[in-house]
Amino acid sequence: MALSAERQKFLQEMAEVVVGEAIGMSVDPDGVIVGTHGKWIPVEEQAGLEGLFAAMKMVGLEPSGFRFQQYKVLAANPGHGGRVDLEFPDQLVIKGLRYEGMHQANLVVKNPFITAHEIRSYSRTQ
Repeated sequence: MALSAERQKFLQEMAEVVVGEAIGMSVDPDGVIVGTHGKWIPVEEQAGLEGLFAAMKMVGLEPSGFRFQQYKVLAANPGHGGRVDLEFPDQLVIKGLRYEGMHQANLVVKNPFITAHEIRSYSRTQ
């Protein structure tokens, strides 16, 4: 299924957060981040983030100023023919005007207040 141009652009922008942290990774037209040792696959049915949104408001952040994308993370050893060796916990990429970061999705859902504080603490000042 082909992605809309808007969805492709969104996934490209979110992938830049991951690719900026890793050497040798790129983004394919479907928004999958690929590298020699694995890939990050966008998750369409993401974890519920209502708790995070509430926590963000409690620490003075406006959730609408951020974008969120969850990824399934797989690792593959090239010496094993590209077969998936490890599956890591899903990662949630969060990007705002002054913040971009990666968080383990299940921990965000379990402890949204901690994530909200991290976002606030690490947001770059203007």
